[in-house]
This record gives sequence, structure tokens and C-alpha cells, in this order.
Amino acid sequence: MKTDIKPLWSYDVQKTEQWLSDKAKAGYHLKELHRFKRGFTFEKGNPKEVTYRIGYDKIKTAALSNTMRNDGWEKVTQSGKWYVVANERPQTEVTTSTSRDAIIKRNNYIFYTFMALLLYFTGVTLANVAIFTTSYIASNGNVEVEESPFWIITYIAAALAIAFYVFMVYSVWKIKKTNKAFSQENQTTYSILFSLEKKSLTRAEEKQMKRDGLLIKRFKAGWMYSPDKLENWLEKMAAEGNRLHRVNKLGNTFYFRKTEPQSVKFSADYQNLSNDSYFEIHRQAGWKDEYSSKGGLQKWTIWSKEYDEGEMPPSMYSDKTHKLKHAKRIAFSYTMLFLPLVLMYLFIVSLNIGQMFQNEEGWTIVNTNTVMFFFCILMFGTFITKSWMYYFRLRRA
Repeated sequence: MKTDIKPLWSYDVQKTEQWLSDKAKAGYHLKELHRFKRGFTFEKGNPKEVTYRIGYDKIKTAALSNTMRNDGWEKVTQSGKWYVVANERPQTEVTTSTSRDAIIKRNNYIFYTFMALLLYFTGVTLANVAIFTTSYIASNGNVEVEESPFWIITYIAAALAIAFYVFMVYSVWKIKKTNKAFSQENQTTYSILFSLEKKSLTRAEEKQMKRDGLLIKRFKAGWMYSPDKLENWLEKMAAEGNRLHRVNKLGNTFYFRKTEPQSVKFSADYQNLSNDSYFEIHRQAGWKDEYSSKGGLQKWTIWSKEYDEGEMPPSMYSDKTHKLKHAKRIAFSYTMLFLPLVLMYLFIVSLNIGQMFQNEEGWTIVNTNTVMFFFCILMFGTFITKSWMYYFRLRRA
């Protein structure tokens, strides 16, 4: 028996699975997973070709389905919510596998937690830099360094903070990369066929259509804070014969193709944790995803569905309570994202505003920073206000 330690194995499950298979080829077969020790215990045996899959399930005593057992899968070990299954059949004969949805969901929780911490620490750092810069300029560069016998503690704390910051950056990058790999792995035949239906135009074809007046471009930024207004605008454009063709990667530029007037229902949907099953469910119901954001903090998807004139417009969610909860989640998400920044900038402006009017040396960099921070307060405050106005509009309706 021997135990190998892999501290960050859960950040790249696919790589860990391949590593376990390589160990089996070398004659070391997995016997136990240690969740807290971050280790794997192996037993020496005959070299074999073994396919491993790592799963995650809230039900700690979850058993394999009959379908997976009949396909040759056997549970090797389980530690907490993590479990490992193995299959000695040739990979070409294996038709089933473990679900990745639970791992993706877990990864997303970690991703959003680290992103929130990164924003917070970055904001605090910038605030301290701004305060130091203001004090430095106000004192004409005269800085007094206070000697202390505890500088070693300061250096150690700074080194630990930098190491933790680098770890968070790495975690965000690695988890995003892993989830993207899972998404590609979980693609179904239906989604592949659907993507083939969405034929895109080349840049040259788009330019020619623009010159011919068959393709128009409209800029619309900040629509995610008032998604109901975006839906109404897109539906009005379709009714006028301007069918949505595509949305750019940033989500702020919309391209429309000239067609016959159509009755199209649009739905802008926000999901904190979305996966392939979310997309497939709506596609099977007849909805088409016109745009899906790529950012880590905003998971917006714009859906469309055509219907005949005279019919009731389709609804993605029939339960009105669900839509109201959806709007409330949007408002809370943007409040939690932008409110700390607003408060931080208010604090900085409050420190600088008095000096700004008392300064007799003319316009300085402190004044420029104060104006910029004030602009940020208005911008982020507007985002928060618009998202709550969207919630209250639905609530009144």
C-alpha cells in the first residue's frame, strides 16, 4: 500500500481520472480516497487497463444505478460526497458515465466565492493606494517612516496575503477551464445538431448585407439591469421585420436581419449556476438561445421562440412566482456586487471632498481622482437602482 498526496486534484477532475488510469497501467490500483488528506491510497497488483470516473453526490450513500452496473462500472471508494468508480471494459464498449452536473455546481460555488473575495481585496488595495497617493501629494512627498520592532510580522503577513491572492487567481482560472472542459464533454447530440442549425455569416457577408440595408446594428448597453425592457424591444423589432441575427461577445451590440414581420417571444434569463442540462431542457421545449454570456459573474442567456399570430405568447416559466423570485435574485446579485464598491468610493470621496474645495493650487490629481470616484458611485448606484426597479415593476404587475 502507498498513498499519494494531490492537494488540488478536485480542480481538474479529468486530469486526476487520467492519472488514476495511468497508475493502474503501472500496476497500482486505487483502494481508498482521503477527502481531507487530499490523498489516494493504492495497492500493488497486475497492470490493467482501467477507466476511472470521479463523481460528487450530496447523498453520501448513493449507489450506482443498474444501468451503470450493467455497463461494467463498480464503486471503488467514497469519502464524504466524493466517490470513484472504475470500469475494466474497453472504453469503446462503455456507453455510460457519471454525471458532471454536481461537480460543475460545486465548482461554480467556489468560483463565485473566490471572485467575490478577489473583487473585495482588489477594491481594498486600490482604496489604500488612493488614500496613500492623496496623503503623499498633500504632504508634497514628505513621508515619515515609523520604525517598529515587528516589521518581520508585517512582511510575513504581506507574503501570506500575496500568496493567498495568487492562489485565488489560480483557482478562478483553473475552475473556469475545468468547467469549460466538462461542458464540451457533456455536449449531447441534440445540442450539436442545434448549433449546426445556427448558420453564421462571414464578416464580408455581413458588411455586404449592411451596405444593402439587409442587416442593421444597434447598441444597447446595461440591458441586464432591466431585462424586461430588452425583451419588449426585441419583440418590437421582430414585429417590425427586424429578426435578431446575433449578439456580439460583450453583449452590448445587436445585429438584426431584415425579414417579414414575425411574432417572436424573447426571454432574458439569469442563472447563477447553469449547465448543459439547463440549455437542453429549454431547447427541447422549442426555445433557441440567441446569446449566452461568457463572463464568470454574469450568466445571462437570451432565448427566443416563434409563435403564430393570434396565439398566446409562450412563456419560459409559467409560474409567476418563479419570475418574481428570478427578478429578486438579479437585484440581490447586483446589489451584493456593486454596493461594496459604492460604499468604498463614498468613503474615499468623503476624505477628498474637503481638500478639493480648499486647495488653492488649482486642479490636481486628487481632484481628478475624486471626480472619477464620484462618477463610479453614480454608475454603480444606477446599476443597483435599475435592477430593483425591474423587480418592483414585476411585483406591481
